[in-house]
Amino acid sequence: MMREVMQNSGLELFAEIGLIIFFVAFVAIIIRAFTMRQDEEAHAANLPLDEGQPTTASQEA
Repeated sequence: MMREVMQNSGLELFAEIGLIIFFVAFVAIIIRAFTMRQDEEAHAANLPLDEGQPTTASQEA
């Protein structure tokens, strides 16, 4: 039914563009996660435990 609504309204291009944007963002996030440096990974892993103190990666090393 949703396909028929999109086809009849002429908006199927927007659905395809949205899917492409989502896929590109997903792949970029996966690539970023697998190419993260060790110190960045440690910093990101400790973020939930942080007490709100602003820190940078250079301060932790």
